[in-house]
Amino acid sequence: MNEKNSERIRLIALSGMFAAMITVMTTFIRIPASHNGYTHAGDSMIYLAAMVLPAPFAAAASSVGGFMADILAGAPEWAFATAIIKAINTLPFIAVRYYLKKLGRDNRIISPYSIAMLIPTSLVTIVGYYIAEGLMFGFEASLVTTLITGWLQPTAGAAVFILVGGALDGIGFKSKIYPSIMIEGKHAKEKSL
Repeated sequence: MNEKNSERIRLIALSGMFAAMITVMTTFIRIPASHNGYTHAGDSMIYLAAMVLPAPFAAAASSVGGFMADILAGAPEWAFATAIIKAINTLPFIAVRYYLKKLGRDNRIISPYSIAMLIPTSLVTIVGYYIAEGLMFGFEASLVTTLITGWLQPTAGAAVFILVGGALDGIGFKSKIYPSIMIEGKHAKEKSL
């Protein structure tokens, strides 16, 4: 097996692991938030996947994990909307990683840049579910739900993401799964000196 195939298999396995973590954190660790939904910390694993995996793998893992969570939670009517919203949730992080890679600084999960991306990804969640709920149940009901509880899910996800991402940075997680990152990070540091 050549190196390219080996890397692809490793990324598929990591994507499957993230999809499973998203599913579990969404389905089994949840708090009812409204008559139509619940709050969970599954978004934290979406943010984490987006800061660790390459773009298409992060979007796929997030979409599949969210979709499966709605199916397992007994809310299949939300599954397709969730699959779309969760894939879009990765885009702010994918954009910031693209920028960090150009600087040679994509060696950490938590940084001022990744924390800043919690704002646009939260807006994706809030607006996405406002639209989905509005289409399913009417926009007046969706507005009430959004104003009262729409911010809970992204806030819970952000808090867990910062805690888990910080812990993973503490053990050098990205440099362990991508050894070349550490080398790139050292080169970037040397260039800036």
